[in-house]
Amino acid sequence: MHYSICRSGIAAALLLGVFAVHADEGVEQSGKARYLERCSVCHGAGGKGDGPFAPMMTSKPANLTILAKNNKGEFPFGRVYDTVDGRNILLAHGTPDMPVWGKELKRAGLGGETDLRGQLVETLIFLRTIQVP
Repeated sequence: MHYSICRSGIAAALLLGVFAVHADEGVEQSGKARYLERCSVCHGAGGKGDGPFAPMMTSKPANLTILAKNNKGEFPFGRVYDTVDGRNILLAHGTPDMPVWGKELKRAGLGGETDLRGQLVETLIFLRTIQVP
């Protein structure tokens, strides 16, 4: 199971490495729209963990603007992809505090596997744009 987490993280990193360089404004805007729809209620519109639901949560939502800063200046594509996707999380590690969108989108039938991964990649491309130095 750990292997599949690494494999999907590597695949996401490769995808994002290619797309992040060539992502046009439309992809970033689509990712932003998905982020605002699904993530901002907890993480806040600016990604700082200050969304309207944040005060009601047991664990404070992560500040998503410092992911690269906390990773030696590199946006951790694979780790963030695996966290947001959540379908390969080991149950022995406990349940995640946030909705894992891979499972939610799959359950809702919002597109096939390629579409689902594309939605996650678009969101991560947007997250990369809000990183602080």
